[in-house]
Amino acid sequence: MSLGLVLCLLAGARGSGLLGGSPIAEAAEGAYAAGFTVLAPNSQAFLIYLGLLAFTVFQWLPGQRTSLRQRAVGWYAAAAMLLHAAWVPAAMAGLVGLSLLIMLALAAALAGAISALSRLPAASRTEAVFMDAPLGLYIGWILLAAGANAASWLTVLGGDLFGWGPHVWGVLATGLVAFAGAVAAMTGRGRMSVAAALCWGLFWLAVARVLGQPASVPVAVTAGFGLLFVLVCGGSRTFQVAHEERRAVRRGYLPEA
Repeated sequence: MSLGLVLCLLAGARGSGLLGGSPIAEAAEGAYAAGFTVLAPNSQAFLIYLGLLAFTVFQWLPGQRTSLRQRAVGWYAAAAMLLHAAWVPAAMAGLVGLSLLIMLALAAALAGAISALSRLPAASRTEAVFMDAPLGLYIGWILLAAGANAASWLTVLGGDLFGWGPHVWGVLATGLVAFAGAVAAMTGRGRMSVAAALCWGLFWLAVARVLGQPASVPVAVTAGFGLLFVLVCGGSRTFQVAHEERRAVRRGYLPEA
């Protein structure tokens, strides 16, 4: 996992241009630039890298070496970071289709991690902060990134299925991303970290479609409604679980914290 983190951080720095050379936004004739499609958000993902760093440092602690939860999640997290590192050179080489396949595999790895986290609840708040929250932020961001990657691929191909145009497809794709994020946010005890990351991306997507180019009011409105939908779904699940636990404590089924 540590190797995956190092490669992921190096790839991120390389893709942003910090290590020299052209950034990803300039690759493939701008296919990954903020204004290339109606699904490209204009925001950065530095917090995602900080979360992955915190997650990896936490798994170095002696107590985590024998943790069944860490073992169940670690392989998925390591695979996700390695795929992230592989996505950057694929994108910079202009291989938009390959980068989409890698992104989808990355999202699948993170879905596996979230499923493992839900099967084995956190033993403490510290564990939830350093394991659940970083991976929740990661998958929330990747869901939107996958949608943007798919839009870039279709735009490069010049495809317009049924002749519906980019605005209709942008609305459908944004709604699908919001739905997937809501499902992820409602797993386990409720994952507000997933909701937070996705809502951050949806907010900047809406801003980009109103103030930037290409402009798309339908996509901006869908992103706004999607943001509220994800927040409500994640929040309602979190409240429901907390309410049931309080009732269990009052009935004597659970010890008081």
